[in-house]
Amino acid sequence: MTRALKKNSQYSKAGRQIFNSFALTKKFSEGLIFIFFALSPLIFFSGLAPDGHPYFTLYDVPKFYFIIAFIFLLAGFYCWSVSLEPGSIPVLRKFLLSSSSVKLLSLWFAVMAFSCLQARLKPPAFMLLFGYFALSVLYIVLARFFSCSSRRWAAIYGLIVSLLIFVPIGIVQFVGLQVPFLLPILGPASTLGYRNPAAHYIAMVLPFAVFGLCRHWRMWREKRGVVKLFLLVGFLLLILASVALLFMNYSRTAILAFLVEALVLPFAWLGLRRKGSDRVLQPRNWGRVLLCALLLGVLLSSLVMVFPESRKRVKSSFDKFAQGGVVQLLEFRYYHWANTMMMIRDNPVFGVGLGNWRFTYPLYYKSYAKDPLFNYQTQVRKAHNDYLQLAAECGIPALLLFLLLWGRQFYLLRYETVENDAGEDWRLPLAASLLAFSVIMFFSFPMQMAYSRMFCFFLLALGEARAWPALSS
Repeated sequence: MTRALKKNSQYSKAGRQIFNSFALTKKFSEGLIFIFFALSPLIFFSGLAPDGHPYFTLYDVPKFYFIIAFIFLLAGFYCWSVSLEPGSIPVLRKFLLSSSSVKLLSLWFAVMAFSCLQARLKPPAFMLLFGYFALSVLYIVLARFFSCSSRRWAAIYGLIVSLLIFVPIGIVQFVGLQVPFLLPILGPASTLGYRNPAAHYIAMVLPFAVFGLCRHWRMWREKRGVVKLFLLVGFLLLILASVALLFMNYSRTAILAFLVEALVLPFAWLGLRRKGSDRVLQPRNWGRVLLCALLLGVLLSSLVMVFPESRKRVKSSFDKFAQGGVVQLLEFRYYHWANTMMMIRDNPVFGVGLGNWRFTYPLYYKSYAKDPLFNYQTQVRKAHNDYLQLAAECGIPALLLFLLLWGRQFYLLRYETVENDAGEDWRLPLAASLLAFSVIMFFSFPMQMAYSRMFCFFLLALGEARAWPALSS
């Protein structure tokens, strides 16, 4: 009997050790995810020129190396955590073999890899391909980590902390107080370089900040307290400041993305989803949706009118459209896009090589219409449309695979919340950010920048973690 009790005690002690190691692993993974999402948009290099003046050139490259290094740190930690729990290995194997998103991502990567063989300059092509490989690893790791709701919130709070640092810096510089370590340009600079990427970053992250506000609102209503009220007010002030900075940056693409993602708010605010039903829009709710959309329109119009530069940009867009239609409205993008279409026509299947658009464009800068931005003083380096640039670099099949992968995330949003959602409707911030990112890809180049490219894979991983295995097939 004594021997049996001793043996049971040993098993009990071993069990507690294993449980404690799992708990420690979970906390450590949450910490790593928080640090990754908090620091990624803030990393950049600056220095002093020989004459003592500061120079500000490396805004994207440091983020690229930081993200790549941290991805493999996360991957190594994930592999170690899997080794502690042998039962998770079959789950990982099943995920890799049965997830439709993994299959589409693998095909997309294979097509991009093949396009590198067609590249005129292969070193930058394979460097970018390595970046996509690392991001594919990140997608798998996050998709598995995000099956736990607390790890999702670690990422969200990391985004919110980065926004908390990012926004005051931009506002300070906007009012004319030069931040010593940022680019001394007209308008708000940022740790992403200048005003357009800064505004795009805010538009992408803002839905998750609003989601955090809603969470803390529910927490405060359940159990009121001074600390909870302080956090709630802090979230609200941060969101208002972020919206203000977005309009201070007067990026038309960011304003349009913000307008599009605001269309998700009626569903969040009015709570149109009914129990036992998958339908969000029902005829009896259309009037309330139209009323909410009208109020949003008035609010957004007021925001545009409050900030002079945004008002000028929006008015200029309407004037240009009235004068010359879409061609005049697109400005220089019209020439980039039209000449890129000629590039796609000549290389429809394999493209010109990943990362080789800027090296091939000199052969096409006047193939459809002479590009005014391509001369001895300036040379355009990006197509300002990621869909066209992907088709030009990697071929139309690569574009179709990406659209299938991206579109699948919207398809999965039609389902109700699942067990992994921990009772919270993660569809709302996902839908808003996916819409914003889609708009930005159409008019700008987020997939050509390290941070926003990582954010794209974060959205894919978050959507897949929510859907698999309950909804994914």
